[in-house]
Amino acid sequence: MQDQTWEVKALRHLSELMNRVSAQDDLGSLFEMVVEGAADVVGFTVAAISLVDDASGDLVVVAVAGDDSAKAQLMGRHTPRPAIDREFAVAERWGSLRFVPADRLPAESQDGWVSTEWRPDADDPDAWDPEDTLFAPLLDGVGDLLGHLSVDLPLSGRRPDETQRAVLELFANQTSIAIQAARQRHALTERVRLGEAVSSVARIAQDDLEPAQVVDVAAPRIAAGLASETLWLRIFGVQGDDERESVSARSGEAVVAPSLIDLAHRLSARLWAEGVVAVARPGRCEPAREWSAADVALASEFLAAAAAGSLLLAPIGSGSVCYGYLAAVRSAGDASWTDAETQAALEMARDLGRAVRNARLYAAERRVADELREADRSRTQLFSTVSHELKNPLASIVGHVELLRSDPDNLAWSLGVIGRNTERLQLLVDDLLTLSRVSDPDRAMPFTDVDLGELTRDVVDMFRPRADGQEVGLTFDGPAGVPSVRGSADDLERVVQNLVSNAVKFTPAGGAVSVSLERRGEGLALTCVDDGIGISVDDQERLFTEFFRGTNPEGLKVPGTGLGLSIAHRVVERHGGRLEVESELGRGTSVTLLLPVA
Repeated sequence: MQDQTWEVKALRHLSELMNRVSAQDDLGSLFEMVVEGAADVVGFTVAAISLVDDASGDLVVVAVAGDDSAKAQLMGRHTPRPAIDREFAVAERWGSLRFVPADRLPAESQDGWVSTEWRPDADDPDAWDPEDTLFAPLLDGVGDLLGHLSVDLPLSGRRPDETQRAVLELFANQTSIAIQAARQRHALTERVRLGEAVSSVARIAQDDLEPAQVVDVAAPRIAAGLASETLWLRIFGVQGDDERESVSARSGEAVVAPSLIDLAHRLSARLWAEGVVAVARPGRCEPAREWSAADVALASEFLAAAAAGSLLLAPIGSGSVCYGYLAAVRSAGDASWTDAETQAALEMARDLGRAVRNARLYAAERRVADELREADRSRTQLFSTVSHELKNPLASIVGHVELLRSDPDNLAWSLGVIGRNTERLQLLVDDLLTLSRVSDPDRAMPFTDVDLGELTRDVVDMFRPRADGQEVGLTFDGPAGVPSVRGSADDLERVVQNLVSNAVKFTPAGGAVSVSLERRGEGLALTCVDDGIGISVDDQERLFTEFFRGTNPEGLKVPGTGLGLSIAHRVVERHGGRLEVESELGRGTSVTLLLPVA
């Protein structure tokens, strides 16, 4: 009657287990129920379930019931698959069970938990030895090992009888069914999750987004699809743009990625060329051929700092170009990545690469359209301005020609006006031709070594008579032996002439203009300072615009075409330098020409 009650208890437990499998209970709770049943119903002090880890192939203990010290020592323990195979090879076969007596235990077997309090009956040949091991293999539908259910220390003190063995086999069979059912559910859920994520990322490539928007839109979708704790998306900068990064974390907290950027930068281009995804775990990185010893060390450093169990790195690209990478991490408790997930990560990275390429093409198209509109506007403005600049002197010339025809007595006055306006037209034509020449990127410049100190001294000497005539002091301070600059001597001379000429023209009598040359870092700095009429803040923003002559009435009284500084600015840019202007209305101007040394 006692045996019948025990069998009924076992059947009820198994029936409840199957009901919970059908109800799709959490696999962890099912494992707990199995080990508790194996300990309580079948009659053992300790029971444990170990599963094969897909990534490492090791058997990992996932559930333990019974003795607390056994649970503390065994839970999460990894046993290499070869060690289990050696024990199975020497085991006695009890149906589907494998029993390894203490005296057959391979010498190289890893140490497990062994009770220090168990005292077997020395007179009983079937007494259980604390080092005896009994396994119930967990197999899938084709006989491949999923893991095993192991028991230890039978409550009877003796090796289990046939009834206990049969019930243990039933527990193992039902556990195998539960594992397969759970894996099928997980695989189906995974396919749905990954399919939705892949489709969602693929649609991004069809949207008209800025490059920065692409990573921000894609990050949460990819993080959800890969079920990662944290995801980094980084798009490499191009043409001077900053790199674009988006971080998505389930916790919502700020995320720090020490060592990740340097590591991913080095790996991503190689991974894209190979068309593979990299996975890193502490001390082990795959595919091994892509990881140097330094990369493995950096990955381990990152995982330790991020308290992560694994890192998945997929290159983002399109065609032959790698645009960046996505990096996803998982915690130590759920560190494995399935083949479906790695393939989905690579596919999403490719779709994201197409999205980045399209976004950059759209952005480039918009830039070109804006540039064309600006060029058209500038051309229209140029035609209008040139027409206006030509109209006034031509009108004056025509008027005085008519005046001479009707009244020859005004010959001297009219010829003077005609001469001045002809010079004005000649100056305007020369400036327009120069502006066209220095603005043409396809026109080669005759680069030579130019002594900027000697050139500046000659220009100052050339303008000294004009300065003296306007009662303006003009000085030059330049040390001897400054290095040469590389460029066009004629164009650089025109720039210096423009700076000195403007300073003298816009400085009233009694003022001063000082020109100085000095070495500054890896270049030369030519500074022209005056205490003239100055330039307003608003005018400084348009200072290098063609035909702009400012809004100061005092400045407009001085003749000019408004092209000098525009020409100077373009010449300096072609020489790899820059112009810096500091000015205050009514208090003078300082213009600095910076050029790299030869």
